[in-house]
Amino acid sequence: MTDSKLVKKNSIFVALKGERHDAHRFVGDAVRQGAACVIVHRSVPKAQLGNATAVKVGDTLRALGDLAHFRREQLGLKVLAITGSNGKTTTKEMVAAILAEGKLDGVPLRGAVLKTEGNFNNLVGLPLTLLRLTKKHKVAVVELGTNHPGEIARLTEIADPDLGVITSVAAAHLEGLKSLAGVAREKGSLYRGVRPGGTIAVNLDDPWVRRLGAKFAGKKLTYGTGGQLRAASLRVHAAHGMTFTLQHGRQRARIRLNYLGRHNVTNALGAAALALGAGVSLAAVRRGLARAQPYTMRMQHETWRGVGVLNDSYNANPGSMQAALETLALIGGRGKKTAVLGDMFELGSQSAKAHRELGRVAARAKIDQLYLLGAQAAQVRRGALSAGMSAAQVVVGDDHSDIATRLRPQLRRGDWLLVKGSRGMKMEKVLQELKGVA
Repeated sequence: MTDSKLVKKNSIFVALKGERHDAHRFVGDAVRQGAACVIVHRSVPKAQLGNATAVKVGDTLRALGDLAHFRREQLGLKVLAITGSNGKTTTKEMVAAILAEGKLDGVPLRGAVLKTEGNFNNLVGLPLTLLRLTKKHKVAVVELGTNHPGEIARLTEIADPDLGVITSVAAAHLEGLKSLAGVAREKGSLYRGVRPGGTIAVNLDDPWVRRLGAKFAGKKLTYGTGGQLRAASLRVHAAHGMTFTLQHGRQRARIRLNYLGRHNVTNALGAAALALGAGVSLAAVRRGLARAQPYTMRMQHETWRGVGVLNDSYNANPGSMQAALETLALIGGRGKKTAVLGDMFELGSQSAKAHRELGRVAARAKIDQLYLLGAQAAQVRRGALSAGMSAAQVVVGDDHSDIATRLRPQLRRGDWLLVKGSRGMKMEKVLQELKGVA
């Protein structure tokens, strides 16, 4: 446990020190809650320890990772790791759904698959995920996230994956990773850290991933244009998702997805490649992909008062923004297409340029109406106007409520609405305000 409020009897409490909080202050609380052991990296008063055992280490964060790694090795299960600038969570959900429909070495995996929950993909979240492993688990599907150099290398060291996939390399977290090449180097740590004899899945449609995959000496499964796994005969069924034919060598399977967007077809191919590499059947891939559901606020689609809504408000970067706008444009029907966009964070010195390009992307996608919120809204507006949108089509709001108030009278049955922005923008509040209006 790393939260003293969640400590249970006879558990271990790891006192982490972050930028804002130092859990060493709550060692006494953890002991009173029932902790039998506390792991610390500085001395704490003996009076706080009671009968608990204290283990002093050089770095409690590293100790947490080492404990998780030990648990992973102790159980000897198969670990599949996923990273990338876009599509990590969606791919992880798809892989887990496929595995739950399959077998490994003749043993059914339903109920035996552990997966990353929520945003537990960092140096705290990954260890906490792996420490949930029990003897009933046969496979773990883990997501690895990063915003600074070296994090993926350490996460890979902890997870020690048998298989890995890098979904994409795009302009994200540039404040910490500095450049697209920096993002590629960081993400590439996953391929470099896959176990000897392991397998990677390679997205041939992403030039950076293709380059990183070429350096891997072990077994590879490629997907995308020209890959071993390809998609054909794509059909979009609006609110009902998509269907396509998955081709794997001479094998074919008609796939139904509860997702929208060509980028999610690519995610499905990546998930299929990783799962097939683990040893499950193509039939399990078909069943699992049909069961997989969009994760909360990640291209989650619903209908509200006859309006199709794409809630993609969990996070955003230039690549995911473009994919979301292209998805909105791809949906058929006669209704208007409206996008409500918030700022993209962590782009460093590239922020203004990236937001102007976002406006141009929206204009090229033939979006009918653009509502903008955030410090970079003026840059997005500037880009949209330069690419042909009229001033009347682009609205800059004061806050979430203001945008909802302006937007509501414009929506009609049959229209489609996309809401997206970086996590700190909390763009889901626009939908909450919109639905709360009488």
